Amino acid sequence: MKMRSVALWMAVACMTTGIGTRADEEKTSDPTLSAQRLLRDAGAVTFAHKKAYGAGIADMWLGYGEDGRPIVGVATRQTKTYAEALAVIAVTPNTNGYAVAAAEIPTVNGFHGKSKTLTLDALKNITGRVFKDGKEARGLVDAVTGATQYYKAIYVSYALMASKVIKELEANPKWPRHALSKAE
Repeated sequence: MKMRSVALWMAVACMTTGIGTRADEEKTSDPTLSAQRLLRDAGAVTFAHKKAYGAGIADMWLGYGEDGRPIVGVATRQTKTYAEALAVIAVTPNTNGYAVAAAEIPTVNGFHGKSKTLTLDALKNITGRVFKDGKEARGLVDAVTGATQYYKAIYVSYALMASKVIKELEANPKWPRHALSKAE
């Protein structure tokens, strides 16, 4: 009888606090909203989007400045870290090559304890990294030898995404472009 009361109390607590609600997860992990925010943050006025990009990447966006040159690339992919999660990266060209402007997992606040700490540490370590080219970006994973499989998975995902974004920024493909809406 006591176990039933505890289970009922936990169910009520979860429903009233919103913990574990699917709607909350979908709202915070919408790849399009994350990508458009990162495109705007980089100063893009137009963008091109390729769904089902391939090579393990779900979506790729390229943002263009007023002069029509690519100024940011954003990629997303599902990755298995401490939990199945959406990984998002934004890469911008600079004088030294390409910088990771943002590395995010929108649902990281749903991680707990050491899993959350290690994930946030990895994202902080990746953000701001500069690579001269896509080949150097793929070497990002070499920095974590001896790490847990989940910690390493974070670096593998971001190394792959960074190298592919750099490839597309260099290629400047002729994907259809669209005006980027202002922040709502």
